[in-house]
Amino acid sequence: MTTDLVNIPRRAIARLRSAMALMGLGLATTTTGLGWDFYVHEIVKEAGESIFAAPHLLIFAGFGLTALGFLGGLIGVRPVLTGRPG
Repeated sequence: MTTDLVNIPRRAIARLRSAMALMGLGLATTTTGLGWDFYVHEIVKEAGESIFAAPHLLIFAGFGLTALGFLGGLIGVRPVLTGRPG
């Protein structure tokens, strides 16, 4: 018994792998930024920071990378969902 899901184009699989890697990188970046921000706020007790502080920028960059990976994943599964070769 075979299904259409067995015949996934190699390019679609490569796109999905790249998208997952990008999302993983984004989540790791966000986690690092959150840890750094916790350190700055709770351990060092630094006062008077802005939204453009380095830990915050790292968090935002991680969110952006994760979103790009998610969009790449949607593009990666499009050939599988539509049945067109990708």
